[in-house]
Amino acid sequence: MIYDNALCFLDMPSLKNKNLCEKIGVNSMNISCLEDKNLKAKFYKCEIASLSFVLALLCKLSDEGQFCDLDEGYLSAESCFGEEEAGEVLAFLKEAKYLIIDKNIHSYKDSENIKYFLNFLSIKYELKILDSDEEECDFKKAKLSTLKELDNYDGLVLFRVNLQDKNLHCSRQFLQIAKCKDQSEVEILAKDFSLKTKLCLDENLQGTIAFLNYENNGFDFTPIRIKEAK
Repeated sequence: MIYDNALCFLDMPSLKNKNLCEKIGVNSMNISCLEDKNLKAKFYKCEIASLSFVLALLCKLSDEGQFCDLDEGYLSAESCFGEEEAGEVLAFLKEAKYLIIDKNIHSYKDSENIKYFLNFLSIKYELKILDSDEEECDFKKAKLSTLKELDNYDGLVLFRVNLQDKNLHCSRQFLQIAKCKDQSEVEILAKDFSLKTKLCLDENLQGTIAFLNYENNGFDFTPIRIKEAK
């Protein structure tokens, strides 16, 4: 099965679900905070964990009447997803066939609103909603409520992903902000956990998001602090 004409909301599918990544065709779009060079879909960038605002913006611009309480300027500014880009996505949806989302959508903040917006778009544009396991989703029972404010991801961020090792893969910028050297042993400090690992510079990575293979049942992105391990 090839998924062409799909609007995707996937973070690094080539690392998290390689099989699905290879099935997504070139005539597709992906909205994410991370660009996956191995995904053939056209890339649109947004802020980390801003899916609720991105979807709210798409719904507002596609139906001003039903979503009159939403402020498109605010949604666009907070999610760093432009109204012009949103217009391009809505034009694409008229020809699209699928909405493809992360299977862990329940772990997202404001997941109920996310499901509501996805269901609205699927009905309006006659789209099938699939998760990253290629299972069809039914969000007809989702209820709309007041949007929750986005969390702050300024600073260093950890992204959980399937890698071959247990090292923390990061950019040169990440190393500079962490004030640590490549190959140094470090301790990662997050709100709900801490763990020790080794820093590994990856020249292909940019920005303040580092990749690590670790056990976590929550959201894939976590704000962190780094210190050298003792």
